[in-house]
Amino acid sequence: MARLIGILVLIAVILTIIDVWQKESSIEKRLLWIVVIILLPIIGSIAWYIVSSKNR
Repeated sequence: MARLIGILVLIAVILTIIDVWQKESSIEKRLLWIVVIILLPIIGSIAWYIVSSKNR
C-alpha cells in the first residue's frame, strides 16, 4: 500500500513539474516552483494548482 502511494505521489510530482515548465514564463519562477515541489511534493503540487488556477 505504501508503495502505491509513493508511486502516485511521484506521478503527481512529475505531472506538476511538467505543468510548471509549460505555464510559467519566468525561469526564476519555474526553478522556484520546481524546488518547492521537490522539497514538499504534496503541498507544493496542491499549491501550484491553486495558484495556477487563479491566474487563468
